[in-house]
Amino acid sequence: AAAAGDPKALFVIAGRLMDGTPEAPRGDMQAAARWYEMAAEQGFAPAQYRIGNAYEKGLGVERDIEAAKSWYERAAEQGNVSAMHNLAVLNATPIGGERDMAEAARWFLEAADRGVTDSQVNLGILAARGEGIPQDLAESYKWLSLAAEAGDNDAAVKRDEVAGFMRPDQLESARGAVELWKMQPV
Repeated sequence: AAAAGDPKALFVIAGRLMDGTPEAPRGDMQAAARWYEMAAEQGFAPAQYRIGNAYEKGLGVERDIEAAKSWYERAAEQGNVSAMHNLAVLNATPIGGERDMAEAARWFLEAADRGVTDSQVNLGILAARGEGIPQDLAESYKWLSLAAEAGDNDAAVKRDEVAGFMRPDQLESARGAVELWKMQPV
């Protein structure tokens, strides 16, 4: 199937090359990256995410943040939530001294809406600070509460800090937004 160019088969081979064998337990990252890229070029989102990750971390390829962003974006546009989150993180990270907080907030929101706890925390922080999105304590409270409900203890602490700056009517409204929130399908 891989010889015929089936992207899923190419992806499976890449995974096996990455995982290694008893004879070569460290795997062959360069070969894995080549196979992931072949599958990614055919539009297979899981492979696009994996090759993006390889470029981000320099696994089997030379580290290239712009290539990582490009692959993550392709996967994210197809609904890959891990790619959405990682793309947001790369946009929020000062690489070469520049950040794109609006783009980071956009992708954190996409991932947060699909239940990615780390994205919910990051979006809650951005909303509290007004970075990339307008400052909105009720929105911050909502995202931090959702992450806390998913088991993130740090989010619970941050949520309570945000609540301390809110009027009672704002807090009540924010709690209502938490109750009404529905996760978007992946």
